[in-house]
Amino acid sequence: MKQSVIITIAIGFLFNISMTSTRCLAQEAAPDFLKMMPEIPSDMTEPSHRAAYLITHFWDKFNFHDTTLLMTDHLLERSFVEYLDLLSLVTSDTRDQSIQSLLKKSEAEPGCFSFIMQLSEQYLYDPESPVCDDEKLIPFLQYALQSTLLNDTEKFRFRYLSDCISTNRIGHLANDFSYTLMNGETNNLHAIEADFTLLYFNDPDCDDCQMLIKQLIASPMINQCTQSGRLKIITVYVNDDLEAWKKHAKDVPQAWIYAYDAEQTINPEVIYNIKQFPTLYLLDKDKNVILKDCCFETLEAYFRSS
Repeated sequence: MKQSVIITIAIGFLFNISMTSTRCLAQEAAPDFLKMMPEIPSDMTEPSHRAAYLITHFWDKFNFHDTTLLMTDHLLERSFVEYLDLLSLVTSDTRDQSIQSLLKKSEAEPGCFSFIMQLSEQYLYDPESPVCDDEKLIPFLQYALQSTLLNDTEKFRFRYLSDCISTNRIGHLANDFSYTLMNGETNNLHAIEADFTLLYFNDPDCDDCQMLIKQLIASPMINQCTQSGRLKIITVYVNDDLEAWKKHAKDVPQAWIYAYDAEQTINPEVIYNIKQFPTLYLLDKDKNVILKDCCFETLEAYFRSS
């Protein structure tokens, strides 16, 4: 993801880098936003403390009663996107507390609260969003489900989203399921023996899926892990066009597990929340989720550093 102007500024704040030229550039790009930025105390030098202060006080200067100001030039939306980026710099506890504080302040103006909840789904749940992150969305949903501003009907969507993204969370045991091979043999995900399992949900006729297969095959890092036996790759087709699935069997290496959901339970029963194809999950030896809905670059970077 292209680094945002505000992230550039934040890095400078956190690491005490000279900000003269960066500030000038940012002021030209987003002057209204910079006026809203909290001033970090100059004697606060520890990067983690500066990040926590920035996130904790991010919304201090925003007047949520003034909807005209917040909607002018998309100020609230632009600020919110930068805020989501900055949340990656702090601990999960600091992140969740900051989100709760933001939503509590925004409840002063129901229109702002509703708009922020709309933005949270748009940017954190949509797989096409560069800041998509289920873990960041969870505290937004938890707050909304407890809010007295919303009735049961209005909470229905948030409850559905919460149920979807609460399955197979990072650090939790991945849901098991049965899969079927070309020869009709069946087995279970949890029965795969390897240090790592790459669970790859795909559609054979999907261009992005074909591109991902080529990237995985061409990656020296991934090949090294598969050849050593540390990594097992299982591709799972969850739809019912078996002719298309069989036709593309030749596209994947024989060492991979090429399977489909013969029982047709993964999607209908939301055993996995598959937002789009391709979808990748990286699991550890015990089938706990390490990476969820990750891209190829993130996957390769993980193995490069492990």
